[in-house]
Amino acid sequence: MKIIFLYFYGLHQLYHSAMIAMELSLLDSNLEVLCLSCNKEHTDALNKIKNLYPECKTSIIQLKQPLRYRFLNFKKKSYPSVNAMVKIAKNYLKGADCIVTTSHGTPKMLDKNNITKPILIYQYHGCGDRKYGFDPGFKRFNFMLLPGIYHQNRLIEENIIAKEKTFIVGWPKFDYSLKINPNGKKFFDNNNPVILYTPHWEPQLTSFKLYSVFLLKFFKENLNYNFIFAPHVLIKHWKTHYGYRTDFSEFESKNIIIDFGSDFSTDGTYLNNSDMYIGDVSSMVYEFIAFKQRPCLFLNAHNIAWKGNVDYRFWDYGPVVESFDEFEMKFKSALKDEKFIEIQQTRIKEYFDLNETGSSLRAAKEIASVLNL
Repeated sequence: MKIIFLYFYGLHQLYHSAMIAMELSLLDSNLEVLCLSCNKEHTDALNKIKNLYPECKTSIIQLKQPLRYRFLNFKKKSYPSVNAMVKIAKNYLKGADCIVTTSHGTPKMLDKNNITKPILIYQYHGCGDRKYGFDPGFKRFNFMLLPGIYHQNRLIEENIIAKEKTFIVGWPKFDYSLKINPNGKKFFDNNNPVILYTPHWEPQLTSFKLYSVFLLKFFKENLNYNFIFAPHVLIKHWKTHYGYRTDFSEFESKNIIIDFGSDFSTDGTYLNNSDMYIGDVSSMVYEFIAFKQRPCLFLNAHNIAWKGNVDYRFWDYGPVVESFDEFEMKFKSALKDEKFIEIQQTRIKEYFDLNETGSSLRAAKEIASVLNL
């Protein structure tokens, strides 16, 4: 029985499923579990995770990259075209019994390459409320691994997938972030509050272009706060395509970290060790409040009519900034207003079903069950 985990996408997606691949190989020594990697960065991350499982037999295979990416890559992308990687991996994929992926687009890519045999299983890589997480295209998956009851109920209510094709397993990424990044890591040589900013990457949704300079200037002038400026890793990946600026060196300061894609920005370290979250539409806010409810602030950079909109339910967890003029007032209000913390505490268990069994192991057992192992 051959099970393949795909790592042809942004590094941020890798941490949502890699632990499952390791747990799966430990369940049954007769299983052939393969992790297919698109570049060295992904391979290094996978090996780092595998090292946490000394008895693990999962194979990590770094595939040859397409010539266009190796020698041209005019757009300076962080990883090759997914379509090109699927073509390179075609022989592996055609021989698979099951493919586990974190990407919505995998079924379409496989169909395009006439790969129809494997059972397809989707593991969420974002646990938010936006329509993106309830894509009608999920109908094309055989099974889905879900973080909690909220996602299961909404998928069923929106007639996207039947309940028997879903498994609530919690959030596998937490198994990694809690194991290697417990609370207590210090990034600054003071005890001032640490403010984390993680804007989304999509142009029509992100606050990155509008608010980056404003925020960096604000925190450079307010040394009583520490500021981690850690945009979504796809900001850097798409910087040429969308004209995103990635050099903010003039704002370097002892109280500011600027990070466009280190492990800390993808594996949960910044989330675990910050006191306040500033964002726009990223579902990372749920990971931020999962174990410890904390102040949040949201930037409405596109004049979204968000009140009463189910896709923006998470903007109930802190003040929403509608303009530069009100930022400082709402920022200071968020730091001390307990009513938002109470809303977070009330809702968070709908989003993450966590118990004493690790989510990665729970997910591995559900995959084994659908394969009749």
